[in-house]
Amino acid sequence: MDVYAKNVVEFVTVGVEYCAFMERIEEKTYATFVPVLQKLLPFLYLKASMVNKPLSLCDDALETFVTETDYETIRSGAARILGQYDEEFTGEEVVSVSECLADVYQDMKDFLMNYKSGNEEVMNDATFTVAENFELFWGKRLLQALAIVHKLAYIEPDVDEE
Repeated sequence: MDVYAKNVVEFVTVGVEYCAFMERIEEKTYATFVPVLQKLLPFLYLKASMVNKPLSLCDDALETFVTETDYETIRSGAARILGQYDEEFTGEEVVSVSECLADVYQDMKDFLMNYKSGNEEVMNDATFTVAENFELFWGKRLLQALAIVHKLAYIEPDVDEE
């Protein structure tokens, strides 16, 4: 697999934007959070869906970078911003937007950190892992969050703006 293929590079670019946005979560308010997510999440989904999953090359597990503290910072920051709108019962389960966003962040950040290693085997396997996790886990989590964000984009929120 060409780790510098156009679809991979575009996915990396959008992933960097998503992670940077989430890492600045403490600066966000409802009014600056929801409209950006409404645009960023579908773009991230689209770019992820266009990445061809390569074959895994390495026997060793990839390094993980996102700590529990990092995850919790993202999750709690999103929960703070969304307040009462963070969770919604979908008819099947209660979906927490903040947990969905933190799940996406965790896979994206670990992928990006491995990808930027410059080692093409590691980059390849990072692409394999993020593509497989997209298919099996975080793609669905992204869509769950997006469905709620879509609703939130078109209501008058009852939230405290700090």
